[in-house]
Amino acid sequence: MQNVEMLSAALGLLGSLLLATKSRYAGLAFVAWFVSNIGWLIFGARNDHWFFFAQQIGFTVTSLLGIWNWLVHPALRDAEQEATHEPRASAVINQHLDRDFVGLVMGSHVLHTSAPVTYMALERIYLTGVEDGCAMERERAGAQL
Repeated sequence: MQNVEMLSAALGLLGSLLLATKSRYAGLAFVAWFVSNIGWLIFGARNDHWFFFAQQIGFTVTSLLGIWNWLVHPALRDAEQEATHEPRASAVINQHLDRDFVGLVMGSHVLHTSAPVTYMALERIYLTGVEDGCAMERERAGAQL
C-alpha cells in the first residue's frame, strides 16, 4: 500500500511540474494525474477514507476532461484538418490551372494574360500556405504558454 501512496504522490507532483513548465509536454500532466488519481482511489478505498475517495473521483473526472481537451481532441482536429487541407489546396491549384488552360485554348491573344494569372494563382497558394503556417506557429506558441 505504501508503494501505491508513493507512486500516486510522485505522479501528482510530476503532473504539476509538467503543467507549470508550459512545455509541449504539458498535456501529459493530465495523464500523470489520471494514474495518480487511480492510485489515490485504491488508497482511499483500502483505508476507508470515503470523503477522500469521493474527492478523487472528482479529480479523476477532471483528469479525463484534461486528457480530452489537451491530447485527444487536438489530435483528432489536427488529423481532420490535415485530411481536408490537401484536397482543398489541390482543388484550388486545379481550378486556376484549368482556367489558364481554357484561356490558352481560346486564342493566342489570351496567351499574354494567362501567364500572370498562373503566377497570381501560385502566389495565392503560397500566401495561403504562409497564413496556415503562421496560424500553426501561433497555435503552437499558445500551447507552450
